[in-house]
Amino acid sequence: MKVIMITLLILCSYNGFAQTPYEKSMSDALELWEKGHSTEAAAKLERIAAADKQTWLPAYYQALILITESFRATDISQKALFIQRGNAIISQKSSIGSPSEWLVLKALSITSELTADPMNLGQKLSPKIIASYQQALKADPENPRALHGLAEFQIQTKKFTGGNTDNEYKDLEKALSLYDNDRHKEPFYPSWGKDRVEAMMQKQH
Repeated sequence: MKVIMITLLILCSYNGFAQTPYEKSMSDALELWEKGHSTEAAAKLERIAAADKQTWLPAYYQALILITESFRATDISQKALFIQRGNAIISQKSSIGSPSEWLVLKALSITSELTADPMNLGQKLSPKIIASYQQALKADPENPRALHGLAEFQIQTKKFTGGNTDNEYKDLEKALSLYDNDRHKEPFYPSWGKDRVEAMMQKQH
């Protein structure tokens, strides 16, 4: 199963304007990640989360970084450690913030676990991944990352098992529309994923 690439979109509107200490710290942490300094970014986000336990996004992005790194890890032990750390954050923090976004992270985490041994783990973990995405869509039917993630996972699965993917590509088209209309007032609300869908649609054509 191909690595799920996640592209972070840092909102440019926060640059050049007066920022609160929280916004400045978040901007700095996400900029570190964008530049490829994942360890430093995750550590900074952990400090932000510890300083304000009522905010969910620092912990969310810390978990997202860890899960993203788990896909890239070639060492099985290192991969497992990234997944374990990401899952711990999800378990501790998913009671605050967007349930749908946390469920998408949970689905990604299980997907990364599956990629370690897809032949032996596919039958066991695939239903859990699909269920997590479906729960994410139930929590927020307008979440483009939930619809996109479910469609992409099913497309990748059908590359191995066979089957028509027309419905999944229709869901990707719908996800693109949801990305275009995805508007949240909360600073740093997740906005990643659209470029991945666009790339998949281009390959189809």
